[in-house]
Amino acid sequence: MNLAILPRLRHRVMITSIAIIALITSALAWVINELYSQSYMAAYSTDLVAQMPLVVAQLNRAGLIKDVDKWIDSLDPSATDYMSVLCDRNDNTIWLSDEAKAAGLTSICSSLPDAMQTPTLVKADNTESYIAYDISRDRENGNAYQLVVLRSGTAYEQSLSRLHNRTALYLGLFVLIAVAFLIAAFHWSFQPLRKLATQLNQVTDAKREQLDSDFPTELQDVTQSLNRLIRISNDKTARYRHAMDDLAHSLKTRLAAANALLDDHSLPRCDLNQRMLEQISQMDDLVQYQLKRALMGQQGLQKDKTLLNPVVESFERMLKKIYNTKQVTLKRQYSTSLCLPLNRTDLMELLGNLLENAFRFCISEIRFSAAQQQEKLIIRIEDDGPGVSDDMREAIFQRGIRADQRNPGQGIGLSVCHDIVTCYGGRIYVEKASIEGAAFVIELPDDKNS
Repeated sequence: MNLAILPRLRHRVMITSIAIIALITSALAWVINELYSQSYMAAYSTDLVAQMPLVVAQLNRAGLIKDVDKWIDSLDPSATDYMSVLCDRNDNTIWLSDEAKAAGLTSICSSLPDAMQTPTLVKADNTESYIAYDISRDRENGNAYQLVVLRSGTAYEQSLSRLHNRTALYLGLFVLIAVAFLIAAFHWSFQPLRKLATQLNQVTDAKREQLDSDFPTELQDVTQSLNRLIRISNDKTARYRHAMDDLAHSLKTRLAAANALLDDHSLPRCDLNQRMLEQISQMDDLVQYQLKRALMGQQGLQKDKTLLNPVVESFERMLKKIYNTKQVTLKRQYSTSLCLPLNRTDLMELLGNLLENAFRFCISEIRFSAAQQQEKLIIRIEDDGPGVSDDMREAIFQRGIRADQRNPGQGIGLSVCHDIVTCYGGRIYVEKASIEGAAFVIELPDDKNS
């Protein structure tokens, strides 16, 4: 897939933010224009009502209103910028003022809306705009009349046009400045993510071992999780590298021993074959061990539970056949329904090594107990054998270290056990048993949610 066409988080957030700003700005511009339009309309039409006496005087001279001379004698209806018309309910023009006639508004009544509660901008047949205001409605002889005062709306439209232009200019500048600040804010806000990507690339290129800890709080969980994965990956890589190095060194030693045997012509054929088989068996054990150790980290990450009792019973039957010269008693003290937080492969490897050692070194008795104590699962495997000396109780879990040099072996079993338990967040140690031998103790975290 072409990565260039994949959506980027920064682009999505920025486009969304700009769209929100544009939407809010457009709504704000509409509100401002509406408010100023009403303000301009009020300013241009405030004195329309004040011209009512002049209009009445004009109607009186036209003979449409009688007995108003007493309160209009002092008025001068001669010169005014205002026009007036009288319309009937059929939108017919009943009367026009001189100014309305001069403006050619003979059919203005048909252009007026049905109701004008406030001053309204209307278009006349001559394409001119006028501000019209319905002063009153009277009924005479069953007819409804509409008296309308008009004023030229050219100045109003020009003022409104200038308002729209200024509003568009100012809001356009506002949007540009807001977008500029938004881009700067996004550049600054996404800087930690760019830093994170850079450091991850450096980790990939082996130029750094882990991520810095000075990331913002929102990224702390992410960086800590990534650092844990990096450590796990590094540990796995180290296990593979060390396993292969150790395997190569061990095989080199075994191959040298095999070559020496082949060069020794004094050995009988049967002795040579037996010793060669021993070397081959040791090399096979080394290969199997190194592969298990290299994969142990991956197995340790798997979450699973395994029933304990069937595994113990299986090893008991097998080991009693192998050590049939001994009369060994295995005493079990645990619930048959107890499950351990290990997958079956790891549990088989762990208990197989420990029980095999117990059967090998015991005299006649082995005790196997498992129980939950506080938030831990405690497993104890005790035998009545010679035990482990104090100076060997820690070293015995190191690879190649053996407490008993008399019996054959490579000293890798307990090392594998230690690696398995450590991968599951537990610990293993050895102490003196209650039956005078060695007691191997395993403590595992009791993960109830797994």
